[in-house]
Amino acid sequence: MMRRALLSMALLLAAAVAPSQDPLAGATEAYRQGDLSKAARLFAEAAAAEQAPAARAQIRVKLAWTHFAQKNRSKAEEALGAALADDPSLVLDRDFYTDDFLTLFEKVRKRAAAAEQPPARPPQPPAQRPPQASTPLIQLRQRLAQAADTAALEPILADLTTLEMLAQPSQLPEILEVKAETLDRLGRTSEALELRGRLAALRATSQALPGTSTVPLDALLEARRFLASGRPDDAVSLLRGVLAAQPSSLPVLEVLAEAHVEAGQLDEAFGAVNTALGVTDKPELRLLLGEIELRRGRLDFAREAFRRVVETDSGNDRGWAALGLLAARSGDLTTARDALDRALRANPMLFEARVVRAQVSLLDGQALAAVQSLQRAVQARPEDPWPQAWLGMAHLAAGNVAAAAEKLEPAVQVGQERFALALAEALRRQGNLERALRILDRLPADDARVGMVRARCLLDARRPVEASTILRELANANPTRGDIAYLLAYALHAEGQWSETVALLDRAAGLEGTPAEAVQGRQHAEATRRAQALLDEAEVPPPPPAKR
Repeated sequence: MMRRALLSMALLLAAAVAPSQDPLAGATEAYRQGDLSKAARLFAEAAAAEQAPAARAQIRVKLAWTHFAQKNRSKAEEALGAALADDPSLVLDRDFYTDDFLTLFEKVRKRAAAAEQPPARPPQPPAQRPPQASTPLIQLRQRLAQAADTAALEPILADLTTLEMLAQPSQLPEILEVKAETLDRLGRTSEALELRGRLAALRATSQALPGTSTVPLDALLEARRFLASGRPDDAVSLLRGVLAAQPSSLPVLEVLAEAHVEAGQLDEAFGAVNTALGVTDKPELRLLLGEIELRRGRLDFAREAFRRVVETDSGNDRGWAALGLLAARSGDLTTARDALDRALRANPMLFEARVVRAQVSLLDGQALAAVQSLQRAVQARPEDPWPQAWLGMAHLAAGNVAAAAEKLEPAVQVGQERFALALAEALRRQGNLERALRILDRLPADDARVGMVRARCLLDARRPVEASTILRELANANPTRGDIAYLLAYALHAEGQWSETVALLDRAAGLEGTPAEAVQGRQHAEATRRAQALLDEAEVPPPPPAKR
Protein backbone atom coordinates (compact mmCIF):
# COMPACT_ATOMS: atom_id res chain seq x y z
CA MET A 1 0.00 0.00 0.00
CA MET A 2 2.83 2.39 0.92
CA ARG A 3 4.63 1.75 -2.40
CA ARG A 4 1.42 2.33 -4.35
CA ALA A 5 0.78 5.56 -2.47
CA LEU A 6 4.33 6.77 -3.09
CA LEU A 7 4.08 5.93 -6.76
CA SER A 8 0.79 7.79 -7.11
CA MET A 9 2.32 10.80 -5.39
CA ALA A 10 5.47 10.68 -7.52
CA LEU A 11 3.65 10.49 -10.81
CA LEU A 12 1.10 13.09 -9.81
CA LEU A 13 3.93 15.44 -8.97
CA ALA A 14 5.65 14.64 -12.22
CA ALA A 15 2.56 15.45 -14.28
CA ALA A 16 0.73 18.24 -12.47
CA VAL A 17 2.91 21.29 -13.05
CA ALA A 18 1.13 24.59 -13.64
CA PRO A 19 1.82 26.14 -17.07
CA SER A 20 3.87 29.30 -17.16
CA GLN A 21 2.86 32.48 -18.92
CA ASP A 22 6.46 32.77 -20.24
CA PRO A 23 6.63 30.91 -23.60
CA LEU A 24 10.21 29.78 -22.98
CA ALA A 25 9.39 28.40 -19.52
CA GLY A 26 6.21 26.86 -20.88
CA ALA A 27 8.17 25.24 -23.71
CA THR A 28 10.67 23.79 -21.25
CA GLU A 29 7.83 22.46 -19.11
CA ALA A 30 6.02 20.98 -22.13
CA TYR A 31 9.23 19.24 -23.26
CA ARG A 32 9.72 17.85 -19.75
CA GLN A 33 6.20 16.44 -19.81
CA GLY A 34 6.81 14.83 -23.19
CA ASP A 35 4.40 17.17 -25.01
CA LEU A 36 6.84 17.80 -27.87
CA SER A 37 4.29 19.40 -30.17
CA LYS A 38 3.45 22.02 -27.56
CA ALA A 39 7.12 22.47 -26.73
CA ALA A 40 7.96 23.13 -30.39
CA ARG A 41 5.13 25.63 -30.67
CA LEU A 42 6.18 27.53 -27.55
CA PHE A 43 9.89 27.50 -28.46
CA ALA A 44 8.96 29.01 -31.84
CA GLU A 45 6.86 31.64 -30.08
CA ALA A 46 9.67 32.42 -27.62
CA ALA A 47 12.16 32.78 -30.49
CA ALA A 48 9.85 35.16 -32.34
CA ALA A 49 9.52 37.30 -29.21
CA GLU A 50 13.26 37.40 -28.40
CA GLN A 51 15.01 40.55 -29.65
CA ALA A 52 18.64 39.63 -28.92
CA PRO A 53 20.06 37.53 -31.82
CA ALA A 54 22.39 35.42 -29.63
CA ALA A 55 19.62 34.56 -27.17
CA ARG A 56 17.23 33.89 -30.05
CA ALA A 57 19.79 31.49 -31.53
CA GLN A 58 19.92 29.50 -28.28
CA ILE A 59 16.13 29.22 -28.24
CA ARG A 60 16.13 28.03 -31.84
CA VAL A 61 18.65 25.33 -30.95
CA LYS A 62 16.15 24.10 -28.34
CA LEU A 63 13.46 24.19 -31.01
CA ALA A 64 15.71 22.17 -33.32
CA TRP A 65 16.40 19.65 -30.56
CA THR A 66 12.65 19.30 -29.99
CA HIS A 67 12.04 18.66 -33.71
CA PHE A 68 14.95 16.22 -33.68
CA ALA A 69 13.35 14.39 -30.76
CA GLN A 70 10.19 14.17 -32.90
CA LYS A 71 12.31 12.52 -35.61
CA ASN A 72 11.60 15.47 -37.91
CA ARG A 73 15.04 16.19 -39.35
CA SER A 74 13.85 18.71 -41.92
CA LYS A 75 12.36 20.98 -39.27
CA ALA A 76 15.40 20.48 -37.07
CA GLU A 77 17.65 21.57 -39.96
CA GLU A 78 15.44 24.58 -40.61
CA ALA A 79 15.62 25.67 -36.95
CA LEU A 80 19.41 25.18 -36.83
CA GLY A 81 19.81 27.21 -40.00
CA ALA A 82 17.82 30.06 -38.45
CA ALA A 83 19.93 29.80 -35.28
CA LEU A 84 23.16 30.11 -37.30
CA ALA A 85 21.71 33.06 -39.17
CA ASP A 86 21.15 34.77 -35.81
CA ASP A 87 24.57 33.79 -34.44
CA PRO A 88 27.12 32.54 -37.01
CA SER A 89 29.61 31.83 -34.19
CA LEU A 90 27.17 29.50 -32.41
CA VAL A 91 28.77 26.49 -30.70
CA LEU A 92 26.90 23.58 -29.08
CA ASP A 93 27.92 21.94 -25.80
CA ARG A 94 28.82 18.36 -26.76
CA ASP A 95 27.87 17.08 -23.31
CA PHE A 96 24.21 18.09 -23.75
CA TYR A 97 23.43 16.64 -27.20
CA THR A 98 23.69 13.32 -28.97
CA ASP A 99 26.28 12.64 -31.67
CA ASP A 100 23.56 12.45 -34.34
CA PHE A 101 22.30 15.91 -33.45
CA LEU A 102 25.82 17.37 -33.40
CA THR A 103 26.49 15.82 -36.81
CA LEU A 104 23.31 17.42 -38.14
CA PHE A 105 24.40 20.78 -36.70
CA GLU A 106 27.76 20.58 -38.49
CA LYS A 107 26.00 19.66 -41.72
CA VAL A 108 23.78 22.74 -41.47
CA ARG A 109 26.78 24.92 -40.56
CA LYS A 110 28.72 23.78 -43.65
CA ARG A 111 25.71 24.32 -45.85
CA ALA A 112 25.23 27.83 -44.44
CA ALA A 113 28.90 28.63 -45.05
CA ALA A 114 28.68 27.42 -48.63
CA ALA A 115 25.58 29.50 -49.20
CA GLU A 116 27.52 32.69 -48.48
CA GLN A 117 29.11 32.43 -51.94
CA PRO A 118 26.35 31.05 -54.16
CA PRO A 119 27.28 29.95 -57.69
CA ALA A 120 26.20 32.06 -60.59
CA ARG A 121 22.65 31.27 -61.52
CA PRO A 122 21.88 30.46 -65.16
CA PRO A 123 19.76 33.04 -66.91
CA GLN A 124 16.10 32.53 -66.19
CA PRO A 125 13.47 32.78 -68.86
CA PRO A 126 11.19 35.77 -68.45
CA ALA A 127 8.30 35.06 -66.19
CA GLN A 128 5.08 34.41 -67.94
CA ARG A 129 2.43 36.97 -67.25
CA PRO A 130 -0.61 35.50 -65.58
CA PRO A 131 -3.74 35.38 -67.66
CA GLN A 132 -5.96 38.38 -67.29
CA ALA A 133 -8.90 37.86 -65.04
CA SER A 134 -12.23 37.50 -66.68
CA THR A 135 -14.50 40.50 -66.97
CA PRO A 136 -17.06 39.19 -64.45
CA LEU A 137 -14.34 38.77 -61.83
CA ILE A 138 -13.07 42.31 -62.44
CA GLN A 139 -16.59 43.59 -61.89
CA LEU A 140 -16.94 41.57 -58.69
CA ARG A 141 -13.64 43.01 -57.40
CA GLN A 142 -14.94 46.51 -58.04
CA ARG A 143 -18.21 45.74 -56.26
CA LEU A 144 -16.30 44.28 -53.32
CA ALA A 145 -14.17 47.41 -53.02
CA GLN A 146 -17.32 49.56 -52.94
CA ALA A 147 -19.40 47.30 -50.63
CA ALA A 148 -20.19 49.05 -47.36
CA ASP A 149 -22.15 46.45 -45.39
CA THR A 150 -23.33 42.87 -45.20
CA ALA A 151 -26.30 43.56 -47.43
CA ALA A 152 -23.91 44.48 -50.25
CA LEU A 153 -21.48 41.63 -49.54
CA GLU A 154 -23.94 38.73 -49.57
CA PRO A 155 -24.91 39.12 -53.29
CA ILE A 156 -21.21 39.32 -54.20
CA LEU A 157 -20.56 36.05 -52.37
CA ALA A 158 -23.45 34.39 -54.22
CA ASP A 159 -22.11 35.59 -57.59
CA LEU A 160 -18.60 34.39 -56.72
CA THR A 161 -19.98 30.95 -55.89
CA THR A 162 -21.70 30.80 -59.26
CA LEU A 163 -18.56 32.01 -61.03
CA GLU A 164 -16.50 29.38 -59.19
CA MET A 165 -18.67 26.57 -60.54
CA LEU A 166 -18.36 27.84 -64.14
CA ALA A 167 -14.67 28.84 -64.08
CA GLN A 168 -11.83 27.21 -65.96
CA PRO A 169 -9.12 25.63 -63.70
CA SER A 170 -6.67 28.42 -64.58
CA GLN A 171 -9.13 31.05 -63.35
CA LEU A 172 -10.11 29.29 -60.13
CA PRO A 173 -7.28 30.59 -57.87
CA GLU A 174 -8.18 34.23 -58.54
CA ILE A 175 -11.84 33.55 -57.88
CA LEU A 176 -11.11 31.73 -54.61
CA GLU A 177 -8.88 34.58 -53.48
CA VAL A 178 -11.66 37.12 -53.95
CA LYS A 179 -14.17 34.79 -52.33
CA ALA A 180 -11.92 34.37 -49.26
CA GLU A 181 -11.62 38.15 -48.95
CA THR A 182 -15.40 38.45 -49.13
CA LEU A 183 -15.85 35.83 -46.40
CA ASP A 184 -13.35 37.70 -44.23
CA ARG A 185 -15.32 40.90 -44.55
CA LEU A 186 -18.48 39.01 -43.62
CA GLY A 187 -16.77 37.81 -40.43
CA ARG A 188 -16.79 34.18 -41.58
CA THR A 189 -13.10 33.72 -40.77
CA SER A 190 -13.14 29.94 -40.51
CA GLU A 191 -14.61 29.54 -43.99
CA ALA A 192 -12.15 32.09 -45.38
CA LEU A 193 -9.20 30.19 -43.91
CA GLU A 194 -10.48 26.90 -45.26
CA LEU A 195 -10.77 28.46 -48.69
CA ARG A 196 -7.22 29.83 -48.46
CA GLY A 197 -5.98 26.36 -47.55
CA ARG A 198 -7.64 24.95 -50.65
CA LEU A 199 -6.17 27.78 -52.70
CA ALA A 200 -2.65 27.06 -51.37
CA ALA A 201 -3.00 23.40 -52.31
CA LEU A 202 -4.20 24.23 -55.82
CA ARG A 203 -1.30 26.62 -56.41
CA ALA A 204 1.24 24.08 -55.11
CA THR A 205 -0.19 21.47 -57.46
CA SER A 206 -0.10 23.80 -60.46
CA GLN A 207 3.57 24.66 -59.82
CA ALA A 208 4.76 21.07 -59.28
CA LEU A 209 6.61 19.06 -61.90
CA PRO A 210 4.61 16.27 -63.53
CA GLY A 211 4.55 13.06 -61.51
CA THR A 212 5.80 14.64 -58.27
CA SER A 213 3.92 15.00 -55.01
CA THR A 214 3.28 18.50 -53.75
CA VAL A 215 3.14 19.94 -50.27
CA PRO A 216 1.82 23.48 -49.75
CA LEU A 217 4.68 24.60 -47.52
CA ASP A 218 3.32 28.12 -47.11
CA ALA A 219 0.06 26.77 -45.69
CA LEU A 220 1.91 24.43 -43.35
CA LEU A 221 4.09 27.26 -42.08
CA GLU A 222 1.05 29.46 -41.61
CA ALA A 223 -0.69 26.67 -39.67
CA ARG A 224 2.33 26.32 -37.40
CA ARG A 225 2.35 30.08 -36.84
CA PHE A 226 -1.27 29.80 -35.78
CA LEU A 227 -0.30 27.04 -33.35
CA ALA A 228 2.61 29.08 -32.02
CA SER A 229 0.29 32.00 -31.31
CA GLY A 230 -2.35 29.89 -29.58
CA ARG A 231 -4.82 29.75 -32.47
CA PRO A 232 -5.28 26.00 -33.10
CA ASP A 233 -8.83 26.42 -34.45
CA ASP A 234 -7.52 28.67 -37.23
CA ALA A 235 -4.83 26.10 -38.03
CA VAL A 236 -7.52 23.42 -38.26
CA SER A 237 -9.62 25.50 -40.67
CA LEU A 238 -6.66 26.26 -42.91
CA LEU A 239 -5.50 22.64 -43.09
CA ARG A 240 -8.99 21.33 -43.73
CA GLY A 241 -8.98 23.45 -46.86
CA VAL A 242 -5.66 21.94 -47.94
CA LEU A 243 -7.03 18.44 -47.43
CA ALA A 244 -10.05 19.29 -49.54
CA ALA A 245 -7.65 19.46 -52.49
CA GLN A 246 -5.03 16.98 -51.22
CA PRO A 247 -6.93 14.46 -49.06
CA SER A 248 -3.97 12.11 -48.53
CA SER A 249 -1.20 14.67 -47.86
CA LEU A 250 0.77 13.09 -45.00
CA PRO A 251 2.50 16.27 -43.74
CA VAL A 252 -0.85 18.09 -43.65
CA LEU A 253 -2.53 15.25 -41.78
CA GLU A 254 0.25 15.23 -39.18
CA VAL A 255 0.03 18.97 -38.51
CA LEU A 256 -3.77 18.80 -38.55
CA ALA A 257 -3.67 16.10 -35.85
CA GLU A 258 -1.38 18.31 -33.73
CA ALA A 259 -3.76 21.25 -34.23
CA HIS A 260 -6.75 19.14 -33.16
CA VAL A 261 -4.85 18.07 -30.04
CA GLU A 262 -4.02 21.68 -29.19
CA ALA A 263 -7.66 22.62 -29.71
CA GLY A 264 -8.77 19.81 -27.40
CA GLN A 265 -10.52 18.04 -30.28
CA LEU A 266 -9.21 14.58 -29.45
CA ASP A 267 -11.69 12.58 -31.52
CA GLU A 268 -10.85 14.66 -34.59
CA ALA A 269 -7.13 14.28 -33.87
CA PHE A 270 -7.61 10.52 -33.61
CA GLY A 271 -9.32 10.50 -37.01
CA ALA A 272 -6.55 12.55 -38.64
CA VAL A 273 -3.80 10.30 -37.30
CA ASN A 274 -5.58 7.14 -38.39
CA THR A 275 -6.05 8.61 -41.86
CA ALA A 276 -2.31 9.34 -41.95
CA LEU A 277 -1.54 5.80 -40.77
CA GLY A 278 -3.52 4.58 -43.74
CA VAL A 279 -0.91 6.29 -45.91
CA THR A 280 2.18 5.15 -43.99
CA ASP A 281 2.84 3.46 -40.66
CA LYS A 282 5.46 5.88 -39.31
CA PRO A 283 6.69 5.62 -35.70
CA GLU A 284 6.04 9.35 -35.25
CA LEU A 285 2.40 8.81 -36.10
CA ARG A 286 2.14 5.93 -33.65
CA LEU A 287 3.67 8.14 -30.97
CA LEU A 288 1.15 10.87 -31.70
CA LEU A 289 -1.64 8.28 -31.64
CA GLY A 290 -0.45 7.10 -28.24
CA GLU A 291 -0.40 10.67 -26.93
CA ILE A 292 -3.96 11.20 -28.15
CA GLU A 293 -5.16 7.96 -26.58
CA LEU A 294 -3.44 8.92 -23.34
CA ARG A 295 -5.29 12.23 -23.28
CA ARG A 296 -8.54 10.42 -24.02
CA GLY A 297 -7.92 8.28 -20.94
CA ARG A 298 -7.62 5.08 -22.98
CA LEU A 299 -4.43 3.80 -21.38
CA ASP A 300 -4.53 0.32 -22.91
CA PHE A 301 -4.79 1.76 -26.43
CA ALA A 302 -1.99 4.22 -25.68
CA ARG A 303 0.21 1.40 -24.40
CA GLU A 304 -0.49 -0.61 -27.57
CA ALA A 305 0.46 2.38 -29.76
CA PHE A 306 3.76 2.87 -27.91
CA ARG A 307 4.43 -0.88 -28.02
CA ARG A 308 3.96 -0.87 -31.81
CA VAL A 309 6.52 1.94 -32.05
CA VAL A 310 9.28 -0.05 -30.33
CA GLU A 311 8.31 -3.26 -32.13
CA THR A 312 8.83 -1.64 -35.53
CA ASP A 313 11.77 0.55 -34.43
CA SER A 314 13.62 -1.05 -31.53
CA GLY A 315 15.97 1.93 -31.22
CA ASN A 316 13.22 4.55 -30.94
CA ASP A 317 14.13 6.38 -27.73
CA ARG A 318 10.89 8.35 -27.57
CA GLY A 319 8.86 5.16 -27.98
CA TRP A 320 10.66 3.46 -25.10
CA ALA A 321 10.36 6.60 -22.97
CA ALA A 322 6.62 6.89 -23.62
CA LEU A 323 6.14 3.20 -22.84
CA GLY A 324 8.14 3.54 -19.63
CA LEU A 325 6.37 6.68 -18.45
CA LEU A 326 2.99 5.09 -19.04
CA ALA A 327 4.07 1.92 -17.21
CA ALA A 328 5.24 3.99 -14.25
CA ARG A 329 1.95 5.87 -14.25
CA SER A 330 0.10 2.53 -14.23
CA GLY A 331 2.20 1.10 -11.38
CA ASP A 332 3.97 -1.47 -13.57
CA LEU A 333 7.43 -0.85 -12.16
CA THR A 334 9.06 -3.82 -13.90
CA THR A 335 8.12 -2.57 -17.36
CA ALA A 336 8.89 1.02 -16.35
CA ARG A 337 12.44 0.14 -15.29
CA ASP A 338 13.20 -1.78 -18.48
CA ALA A 339 11.63 0.72 -20.89
CA LEU A 340 13.10 3.81 -19.25
CA ASP A 341 16.55 2.23 -19.10
CA ARG A 342 16.36 1.40 -22.82
CA ALA A 343 15.24 4.95 -23.62
CA LEU A 344 18.07 6.51 -21.61
CA ARG A 345 20.69 4.22 -23.14
CA ALA A 346 19.56 5.37 -26.58
CA ASN A 347 19.26 9.03 -25.61
CA PRO A 348 20.66 10.22 -22.24
CA MET A 349 19.09 13.64 -22.83
CA LEU A 350 15.50 12.42 -22.32
CA PHE A 351 14.86 14.65 -19.37
CA GLU A 352 11.50 13.45 -18.07
CA ALA A 353 12.46 9.81 -18.54
CA ARG A 354 15.51 10.41 -16.35
CA VAL A 355 13.51 12.10 -13.59
CA VAL A 356 10.79 9.43 -13.54
CA ARG A 357 13.44 6.69 -13.59
CA ALA A 358 14.87 8.29 -10.46
CA GLN A 359 11.42 8.27 -8.89
CA VAL A 360 11.17 4.54 -9.58
CA SER A 361 14.59 4.09 -7.95
CA LEU A 362 13.26 5.86 -4.87
CA LEU A 363 10.33 3.45 -4.74
CA ASP A 364 12.82 0.58 -5.03
CA GLY A 365 14.71 1.97 -2.02
CA GLN A 366 17.71 2.91 -4.18
CA ALA A 367 18.14 6.46 -2.93
CA LEU A 368 21.77 6.85 -4.05
CA ALA A 369 20.94 5.73 -7.60
CA ALA A 370 18.11 8.27 -7.64
CA VAL A 371 20.49 11.00 -6.44
CA GLN A 372 22.97 10.24 -9.23
CA SER A 373 20.28 10.22 -11.92
CA LEU A 374 18.71 13.46 -10.70
CA GLN A 375 22.08 15.20 -10.50
CA ARG A 376 22.44 14.60 -14.25
CA ALA A 377 18.95 15.96 -14.82
CA VAL A 378 19.77 19.08 -12.81
CA GLN A 379 22.95 19.60 -14.82
CA ALA A 380 20.89 19.60 -18.01
CA ARG A 381 18.35 22.09 -16.60
CA PRO A 382 19.86 23.88 -13.62
CA GLU A 383 17.08 26.48 -13.46
CA ASP A 384 14.19 24.01 -13.49
CA PRO A 385 12.79 23.60 -9.94
CA TRP A 386 11.15 20.27 -10.72
CA PRO A 387 14.32 18.09 -10.87
CA GLN A 388 15.84 20.18 -8.07
CA ALA A 389 12.93 19.31 -5.81
CA TRP A 390 13.10 15.63 -6.67
CA LEU A 391 16.83 15.69 -5.98
CA GLY A 392 15.91 17.04 -2.54
CA MET A 393 13.49 14.12 -2.13
CA ALA A 394 16.25 11.68 -3.04
CA HIS A 395 18.67 13.30 -0.57
CA LEU A 396 16.00 13.04 2.11
CA ALA A 397 15.54 9.33 1.39
CA ALA A 398 19.34 8.89 1.55
CA GLY A 399 19.45 10.59 4.95
CA ASN A 400 21.29 13.71 3.74
CA VAL A 401 18.94 16.14 5.46
CA ALA A 402 20.95 19.32 4.91
CA ALA A 403 21.21 18.71 1.15
CA ALA A 404 17.51 17.85 1.04
CA ALA A 405 16.48 21.13 2.67
CA GLU A 406 18.89 23.05 0.39
CA LYS A 407 17.20 21.67 -2.74
CA LEU A 408 13.60 21.59 -1.51
CA GLU A 409 13.36 25.09 -0.08
CA PRO A 410 14.03 27.06 -3.33
CA ALA A 411 11.56 24.84 -5.19
CA VAL A 412 8.83 25.50 -2.62
CA GLN A 413 9.56 29.22 -2.71
CA VAL A 414 8.89 29.38 -6.47
CA GLY A 415 5.55 27.62 -6.17
CA GLN A 416 6.33 23.90 -6.07
CA GLU A 417 4.04 23.57 -3.06
CA ARG A 418 3.64 19.83 -3.55
CA PHE A 419 7.13 19.45 -2.07
CA ALA A 420 6.32 21.50 1.04
CA LEU A 421 5.61 18.41 3.15
CA ALA A 422 9.02 16.95 2.34
CA LEU A 423 10.63 20.28 3.23
CA ALA A 424 8.80 20.30 6.57
CA GLU A 425 10.10 16.78 7.28
CA ALA A 426 13.66 17.84 6.40
CA LEU A 427 13.40 20.87 8.71
CA ARG A 428 12.02 18.63 11.48
CA ARG A 429 14.98 16.31 11.19
CA GLN A 430 17.27 19.33 11.39
CA GLY A 431 15.54 20.39 14.62
CA ASN A 432 13.97 23.49 13.08
CA LEU A 433 10.56 22.62 14.51
CA GLU A 434 8.88 26.04 14.47
CA ARG A 435 9.61 26.59 10.77
CA ALA A 436 8.40 23.07 10.01
CA LEU A 437 5.15 23.70 11.88
CA ARG A 438 4.61 27.00 10.04
CA ILE A 439 4.90 25.18 6.72
CA LEU A 440 2.52 22.48 7.88
CA ASP A 441 -0.04 25.12 8.90
CA ARG A 442 -0.67 25.96 5.23
CA LEU A 443 -1.08 22.34 4.11
CA PRO A 444 -4.40 20.41 4.12
CA ALA A 445 -5.23 19.44 7.69
CA ASP A 446 -7.14 16.32 6.58
CA ASP A 447 -4.07 14.83 4.87
CA ALA A 448 -2.80 11.94 7.00
CA ARG A 449 0.80 12.56 5.86
CA VAL A 450 0.60 16.15 7.07
CA GLY A 451 -0.83 15.02 10.40
CA MET A 452 1.94 12.46 10.88
CA VAL A 453 4.71 15.00 10.30
CA ARG A 454 2.96 17.53 12.55
CA ALA A 455 2.67 14.91 15.32
CA ARG A 456 6.36 14.09 15.02
CA CYS A 457 7.23 17.78 15.28
CA LEU A 458 5.14 18.06 18.45
CA LEU A 459 6.74 14.95 19.94
CA ASP A 460 10.21 16.32 19.16
CA ALA A 461 9.13 19.55 20.88
CA ARG A 462 8.05 17.50 23.95
CA ARG A 463 4.37 18.26 23.45
CA PRO A 464 2.98 14.70 23.55
CA VAL A 465 -0.56 15.64 24.58
CA GLU A 466 -1.05 17.74 21.42
CA ALA A 467 0.57 15.01 19.33
CA SER A 468 -1.69 12.29 20.73
CA THR A 469 -4.77 14.43 20.02
CA ILE A 470 -3.83 14.63 16.34
CA LEU A 471 -2.90 10.96 16.17
CA ARG A 472 -6.14 9.78 17.79
CA GLU A 473 -8.10 11.53 15.01
CA LEU A 474 -5.85 9.98 12.38
CA ALA A 475 -6.17 6.52 13.94
CA ASN A 476 -9.96 6.78 13.98
CA ALA A 477 -9.99 7.81 10.32
CA ASN A 478 -7.40 5.16 9.33
CA PRO A 479 -8.01 2.17 11.62
CA THR A 480 -5.93 -0.26 9.51
CA ARG A 481 -2.72 1.75 9.38
CA GLY A 482 -0.07 0.36 11.67
CA ASP A 483 2.31 3.31 11.32
CA ILE A 484 -0.29 5.68 12.77
CA ALA A 485 -1.12 3.28 15.61
CA TYR A 486 2.57 2.88 16.46
CA LEU A 487 3.19 6.63 16.54
CA LEU A 488 0.12 7.14 18.74
CA ALA A 489 1.46 4.49 21.12
CA TYR A 490 4.75 6.39 21.21
CA ALA A 491 2.90 9.60 22.11
CA LEU A 492 0.87 7.83 24.83
CA HIS A 493 4.07 6.37 26.27
CA ALA A 494 5.52 9.89 26.43
CA GLU A 495 2.39 10.95 28.32
CA GLY A 496 2.84 8.12 30.82
CA GLN A 497 -0.21 6.16 29.60
CA TRP A 498 1.49 2.77 29.99
CA SER A 499 -1.52 0.45 29.89
CA GLU A 500 -3.05 2.12 26.84
CA THR A 501 0.33 2.03 25.15
CA VAL A 502 0.65 -1.73 25.63
CA ALA A 503 -2.89 -2.36 24.40
CA LEU A 504 -2.38 -0.19 21.32
CA LEU A 505 0.91 -1.89 20.41
CA ASP A 506 -0.77 -5.28 20.75
CA ARG A 507 -3.39 -4.17 18.22
CA ALA A 508 -0.80 -2.59 15.93
CA ALA A 509 1.10 -5.88 15.65
CA GLY A 510 -1.51 -7.16 13.20
CA LEU A 511 -1.74 -4.01 11.05
CA GLU A 512 -0.01 -3.22 7.78
CA GLY A 513 2.78 -0.67 8.03
CA THR A 514 3.67 -1.28 11.68
CA PRO A 515 7.48 -0.93 12.02
CA ALA A 516 9.56 -3.80 13.38
CA GLU A 517 10.49 -1.65 16.37
CA ALA A 518 6.95 -2.11 17.70
CA VAL A 519 7.86 -5.48 19.24
CA GLN A 520 10.69 -4.05 21.27
CA GLY A 521 8.61 -1.00 22.11
CA ARG A 522 5.87 -3.22 23.42
CA GLN A 523 8.34 -5.01 25.71
CA HIS A 524 9.61 -1.70 27.10
CA ALA A 525 6.08 -0.38 27.59
CA GLU A 526 5.03 -3.59 29.39
CA ALA A 527 8.07 -3.40 31.67
CA THR A 528 7.30 0.21 32.48
CA ARG A 529 3.63 -0.63 33.10
CA ARG A 530 4.58 -3.39 35.55
CA ALA A 531 7.04 -1.19 37.35
CA GLN A 532 4.41 1.49 37.70
CA ALA A 533 1.88 -1.09 38.95
CA LEU A 534 4.32 -2.26 41.64
CA LEU A 535 4.85 1.30 42.74
CA ASP A 536 1.11 1.89 42.85
CA GLU A 537 0.51 -1.29 44.90
CA ALA A 538 3.38 -0.86 47.37
CA GLU A 539 2.44 0.09 50.97
CA VAL A 540 3.66 3.42 52.04
CA PRO A 541 5.81 2.93 55.20
CA PRO A 542 4.78 4.90 58.31
CA PRO A 543 6.80 7.98 59.03
CA PRO A 544 9.64 7.46 61.50
CA PRO A 545 8.92 8.49 65.13
CA ALA A 546 9.84 11.99 65.97
CA LYS A 547 13.04 12.36 67.96
CA ARG A 548 12.76 13.79 71.41
